[in-house]
Amino acid sequence: MVNKLLLLAMAVVLCAVPCSCGNGGGEATGSGVQAPVASYPEQPEGATDVLAEGRLYKAGKINVLVLQGTYEQMGRQYGALLKQELNENYRGMVEGLQDIEDLSIEDLQELGESVYEKYPQKYKEIINGLAETSGLGLEKAKALNMQEMYVSAALVNWAQTQGMQCSGMAAWGPYTSGGPLVFGRNYDLGFFNAQYATMTVYNPIDGSIPVASFTFAGCIYVTSGMNGAGVFLELNNGSTSDCSDFMDTRPWAPIDLFSFLEGASDLEQLSYFFETTRPDLAYIVNAADADSACSFEWATSGVKKRLPDQEGLLVATNHFVDPSWDIPPPGVNAPDVDFSVQRRVNLLTLGEENKGAFDPEVMMEVISTALEDGGAFRAPNLTSYEIVAVPAELTVWVRVPEYQDWVEIDLGRYFSWRE
Repeated sequence: MVNKLLLLAMAVVLCAVPCSCGNGGGEATGSGVQAPVASYPEQPEGATDVLAEGRLYKAGKINVLVLQGTYEQMGRQYGALLKQELNENYRGMVEGLQDIEDLSIEDLQELGESVYEKYPQKYKEIINGLAETSGLGLEKAKALNMQEMYVSAALVNWAQTQGMQCSGMAAWGPYTSGGPLVFGRNYDLGFFNAQYATMTVYNPIDGSIPVASFTFAGCIYVTSGMNGAGVFLELNNGSTSDCSDFMDTRPWAPIDLFSFLEGASDLEQLSYFFETTRPDLAYIVNAADADSACSFEWATSGVKKRLPDQEGLLVATNHFVDPSWDIPPPGVNAPDVDFSVQRRVNLLTLGEENKGAFDPEVMMEVISTALEDGGAFRAPNLTSYEIVAVPAELTVWVRVPEYQDWVEIDLGRYFSWRE
């Protein structure tokens, strides 16, 4: 059952759970500076223990969780600071799905265990610490970690009718008139769990590069993230171009991406990690640093590093584009179930229309342009969240449609922070 569940989950996309919160339009808000709303432990003892203090901030409605210490300590901080959210999320997302599409709670627990057992030990320690201080216990924490896969598997039939995937776009050089590189990302996996959207900043004391990951409360991995060296990456589904079966002997790719960001100081170093690692399924990982961007078309058999479409412009959706694959992309007028070709064509066109003008505000407008209006945004309730990143400034803006308008988060002040 686990292999079947994994295949269903990763071959399709996540679905939506309705929310009655406010709209997601409007301009970017905030200065990127947030005040802490909680810390754990509340009164650390001694200078050494200060390194083990975590803090919770709010960027609008978005959790910004800043952790520091050993991996176990960061897990304990995570569980204590988001205890209520984690328990509510488990009840709503795990127990609430157990009877859909013939899934049981035992199936979900088995899947959580199957993925957890392939995690490197240090990331297991985060889940272990979270399990203890949240009160969830380890079995539930393992299950909650895989919440996105549960949703996609539980609602596979609905998801397959929506054609939801992801889009990424980077502009720099002549497209920003010499301004800093700006990256835009749409995470098109359905509108769900908006109230648990969380930016988690990990500051380990083992020498690894700090990493910020934007996911949902309880998810310990990276599908969208930036590190303290200014390397940004985001994950898209690539199974359209590589239909190989799920490789259940390999770790889940998003945990590999966590490890990659902890070790890569630039795109060249990141490339080495992709060259030596094979994923469990096919993905497209778009990455950028302060100077340039590229797309890693990451098949189960190998990887190709695709260079920009134009000098200063990179666009990627959900099919491999590098000609050396010898895989002809479907034509725009041919069956294009998830609109991968159309979204790519639209973003390339918007890139040319805005050449020389790209900055964070322009990128927000471009990636928020609806598919029907010549963009890539999937509305209503299909795009889960959007991110605009400027790696050179360690700054991101996030938007959760129909829940939180664009809000700025200055990650630089949270990487390895000290009082």
